Amino acid sequence: MQSANETVGTINGRTIGVEQFREALRNAARMEQSQGRKAQDGQLVGEVWDALVKDLLTSHEIERLGVQVTDKELAYYTRTQPPREVQGFAAFQTEGKFDLGKYNQFLNDPRTYTDPANKSFVVQVENLTKNQLLNYKLQRMVTEAVQISPAEVRQFFTDHQEKVRVEYVFGPGNKVKDSEVSVSPAELDAYYQEHLSEYQHGDQARLSYVVLPRLPSARDSLRVGQDIAQLRQEIVQGADFAELAKSLSEDPGSAPNGGDLGTFGRGRMVKSFEDVAFALKPGEVSEPLLTQFGWHLIKNEEHLTTNGEAQVHARHLLLKFSPSAETEDELRTRIDTLKAAAEKQGLEAAAQAAGLEVRDSGFVGKGMPVPGLGDGSAWLVNHFVQNPTGEVAQGGNEQAFWVAQSKGSRTKGTASLDDVRQQVERAVLNQKKAERAGQTLQALRAQAAGGLTQAATALGLEAHTTEPFARADQVPGIGRSNAFVKAAFHLQPGQLSEVVTLPRGAYLIRLVEKIPADETNFQATSKQLADQLLRQRQGEALQIWFDRLYANAQIEDNRPRFGFTF
Repeated sequence: MQSANETVGTINGRTIGVEQFREALRNAARMEQSQGRKAQDGQLVGEVWDALVKDLLTSHEIERLGVQVTDKELAYYTRTQPPREVQGFAAFQTEGKFDLGKYNQFLNDPRTYTDPANKSFVVQVENLTKNQLLNYKLQRMVTEAVQISPAEVRQFFTDHQEKVRVEYVFGPGNKVKDSEVSVSPAELDAYYQEHLSEYQHGDQARLSYVVLPRLPSARDSLRVGQDIAQLRQEIVQGADFAELAKSLSEDPGSAPNGGDLGTFGRGRMVKSFEDVAFALKPGEVSEPLLTQFGWHLIKNEEHLTTNGEAQVHARHLLLKFSPSAETEDELRTRIDTLKAAAEKQGLEAAAQAAGLEVRDSGFVGKGMPVPGLGDGSAWLVNHFVQNPTGEVAQGGNEQAFWVAQSKGSRTKGTASLDDVRQQVERAVLNQKKAERAGQTLQALRAQAAGGLTQAATALGLEAHTTEPFARADQVPGIGRSNAFVKAAFHLQPGQLSEVVTLPRGAYLIRLVEKIPADETNFQATSKQLADQLLRQRQGEALQIWFDRLYANAQIEDNRPRFGFTF
């Protein structure tokens, strides 16, 4: 049995050793490389951890439920449906496709089993096939109760095929000032009670943290500035600007065209950039210019006037700058020093002494990233759920390094109104502002008999017309499966809706046309739709099952102890 100092994590009592984890990381990195991809180090750490946790949780369930694969099943699937990894071997392919005949010829050849390497390969194929069959049988057990009715298939078809096109006027809630509405304690309590299910939470942790962005230093900028000054000198001495931009510029949009930005007027570029471009004479190349995007050289190709507007045709060459190894080392030293100080005197005091800002995450759910730290920080929440007593941890991603300290945790339950008061106040305030915006639309509705657009214009509002959309569609600027969509499908052509309120404002809708679903298409696709809907429901059932499995698991995550940051 592995000692605690060799264990990266424990899943329901089963350990993930540090060497096991490192080997899994190496294998994943090789797989990424073979497929022409390169995941960020932190991303790979997270993906490998998630895969190992999932494997251990599912294997535990396979044993608990007594799922088995017979020798006959294993032999059949090993020979007829080998894993994809095996099918990808060049030795088993013909013209780039898996050749079952070649594969079985290999399995039937007696020499395969006298060669130690080939014999080991066959054993690996059998083990891989067995694991896949066990997982498949487990999934079948989870999803076997999932069924769909003909009525559900019909509704699925209708939701995707029946469409409407509407005209609408929007009254934005944010145009209503906070001071124009008021929220009483009784309204807060009523909203909280009505939406109580929204404030349920799983295990959560709260932490404070300090962020050091991985930004280039002035030294890094100066180095690239010297490089671009040298390029300008080469251009002045006769080098072709377009050719240099094509080979060296780091602007992916313009580099393939020799840095050509086309023709533009005022207000389209960063002001300092356009000021230089307009000040140059045709054929002239600027001095190096620094913007938030990097160092630029700009070449004016032509001044012209279009529809009375002064414009310029220009090219540019961009060199970006990023933190150097020296800058990265300095940032790591600062973050190590901050962590050491935080462990002695607390993060607040350590940050204050270093002149750094401390942020409070609020309570964050297990498995969720920390607001402000982004993807790859969910492990930190999980770690502090387990270690809520002021422990300090450090980590980082492509954007920043950070140090965090636990400020406590709480087990799953329902947040009190005091805990979510600010959130509830904002929700009620937005609701009342949307209702206030709806009062203007009520007046509009009374005047819209002669046409929605005309009545809206008279009140200084604008009418919009959508493209045809189905119930299941995401409507641009509106959303999906909300009160707007529901109201639209309840209208008859030419009919006006009642005022519809959503969190961001109020809407008045007129149905322009209703496009019925093609019934002949339903007859032709009903079997395909049924299969699609069944797969969707099965996928949802599997996700719910695994989420519950994960939520009830005893997971100890020690990755930070071994320097695995993600």
